[in-house]
Amino acid sequence: MSTSSSLFHSVRPTLERLRFALAALLLLPLFVRAAEAPAPTPVPTPVAPSPAPAPIPAPQPATAAQPVELPEVNVTATTVTAERTPTPVSQTGVSVTIISGKEEDEVRQVHDLSETLRQVPGLTVSQAGHQGDFTTLFTRGGNSNQTLLLVDNFKVNRQGGNFDFGHFDPIRTEKIEVVRGPSSSLFGADAVTGAINILSAKGEGRPDLTTSAAGGTFRTDRETLSLEGSEGKFSYNIGASRFNSERTDYINSAVDQLSYAARFDFDFNCDHTLKLIFRGTEFNKGFYEDSATGYGPAVEPQDPNDHIQNDDLLAGLEYKGHILPIWTTTLRVGTYLYNSDNNSRPDNPTSAVAGFAQSTGHTWTHERRPQVDWQNDITAFATCDEKIKDVVTVGADFEDESFHQHDTQFGNNADLSRTDYSIYFQNRLSLYDRAFLTGGVRREQNQQFGEFTTARGDIAILVPESDTKIHGSMGNAFRAPSFFEFFSAFGNPGLTPERNLAYDAGVDQHFWKDRILVGATVFRNNFKDLIDFSLTTSKFSNLKTAESRGLELVGSIDPIKQLTLRSTATFLQSEDQTGAQLARRPNATVTAEAIARPLSGLDLSLSYFHESSRPDLGPAGGNSFARVRNDSYGRLDAAASYRFFCHWRVFGRVQNLTDEHYQDTNTFPAAGANFLGGIEFNWKF
Repeated sequence: MSTSSSLFHSVRPTLERLRFALAALLLLPLFVRAAEAPAPTPVPTPVAPSPAPAPIPAPQPATAAQPVELPEVNVTATTVTAERTPTPVSQTGVSVTIISGKEEDEVRQVHDLSETLRQVPGLTVSQAGHQGDFTTLFTRGGNSNQTLLLVDNFKVNRQGGNFDFGHFDPIRTEKIEVVRGPSSSLFGADAVTGAINILSAKGEGRPDLTTSAAGGTFRTDRETLSLEGSEGKFSYNIGASRFNSERTDYINSAVDQLSYAARFDFDFNCDHTLKLIFRGTEFNKGFYEDSATGYGPAVEPQDPNDHIQNDDLLAGLEYKGHILPIWTTTLRVGTYLYNSDNNSRPDNPTSAVAGFAQSTGHTWTHERRPQVDWQNDITAFATCDEKIKDVVTVGADFEDESFHQHDTQFGNNADLSRTDYSIYFQNRLSLYDRAFLTGGVRREQNQQFGEFTTARGDIAILVPESDTKIHGSMGNAFRAPSFFEFFSAFGNPGLTPERNLAYDAGVDQHFWKDRILVGATVFRNNFKDLIDFSLTTSKFSNLKTAESRGLELVGSIDPIKQLTLRSTATFLQSEDQTGAQLARRPNATVTAEAIARPLSGLDLSLSYFHESSRPDLGPAGGNSFARVRNDSYGRLDAAASYRFFCHWRVFGRVQNLTDEHYQDTNTFPAAGANFLGGIEFNWKF
């Protein structure tokens, strides 16, 4: 077994001890008398991708007798990494949505990344069952392996672009940035239709300890423990969560998940900083939804044997230095490790289900990706008042991917590796705080498929007289074939990367002193050389072309200080070269949300989500599939949270309030009405 794999086994006892320590610390509130000092101040709600969104009042976590007035936030200073360098939202020409990690955690009480992403326009989430089950993401009609996932700017997709969004708990997150549109010129392979960046929160202030415990339906419980603060030049933010569900509706469907994250910062001075981040998950579940035919538990008996254990860990170090008044350099060095152990155990006859075709086998997979990124931002020109400013970004990337697999069932054994080198260039020109033009290009050299060049340009034009922003972008992107597509028994060494050429254009408009926002964006993707399995050759081949086009609408209003209303709608048309609609891409997706703060310390949230019918695959007799139509559905969620006695907070969330019967993925029913609620204790030393 490799050194990297041994690392996982060596840290597992430590993680188990952390789990027991978490349970012990959950009893701490019982022995601590609540004081009267103000509770920590939650950050405001997320910022809409617009030139000047209206400030949204944050909860007032103080006693009724001593309300705390929070300062309004200058949202125009909010930055995103959509342009590689921190850029104000109002000045980027790409389509961006920013989500506050604090609001997701405390107000909406969503602790599952896939549920957070359901509210983002242009994104479609497809979950094969309940929370913890395999979950994919489609961005603007692209494939599920064409959205790049970053954590603090480090890549965490599996090789080939795949990622299971069903068990990612974004604990200790400051914000989530969702960029729609091709981003390979900035981040390389796999950012074909978009990129998502999870940014960890930096600790600040006096030591702040928070712990919580919750329970609910499906025999579910969740516990958390976190500590953050700063001391002089050093700051820290550490957290862990455990989620467990002992479901009884299907046998072999229990889920147990431990997630942890840490960020440490050292600010040498205002010009030189160092950041160290860790984020990982230990995930165990009964693979009840597996079957010999691929059908879900709605039509085939559940698997009584299969078990999945996934472990992943990201460790990254970032140095940022302001070398000269015109030059800032950023060096990132990190490693991503992934272990997967899928074990089928048909040796227990008492657990067998009549009619289930049992399988025997054990598949162990280990992936490793060291990565280095050196980025330099240079101010090439600027007037004294910076009304005209030109910033050049140049950098280089290096990745060394390795893939090891041992498969006793199908014989897909592999011990493979490949390196990837990239250089990139970007130029950003600002003109009189009204026009912002950005263009970038990347040249990538891959050990397997050779060289590939990507480029993107975008523009944002602000009209302050009417509070209007006009934006647009155009670029190309690619996805590298996976090791499995290259080298498995069905692999094809002659594969070339999948490609996409895309553009979008839109307008954002504010009214009523920025208290109302409406926005509309049209987009189009043209996919070529999509990789699919050839029935003729029994190999993967570059067989398909496809396109997707659509319209994204966003709107928000703050009618009063204590109420925020938001809504999005996405209308999508997609088709392959035969004219058939792409599977699991609905033509219409609508979301609506209301967040209210009627009393100091009380937060209320009501969310609605609707998907139209969409094509999918269903059983057609034997082990074959046929195209079917998956029904439309609407889901209503509600959450409430109340902070009292400064240190305490009670919370509860009901998902699928109306007990809607639906399925994101055909033959894999989603959860009915379910509840999770609990209590949180916070102490600032």
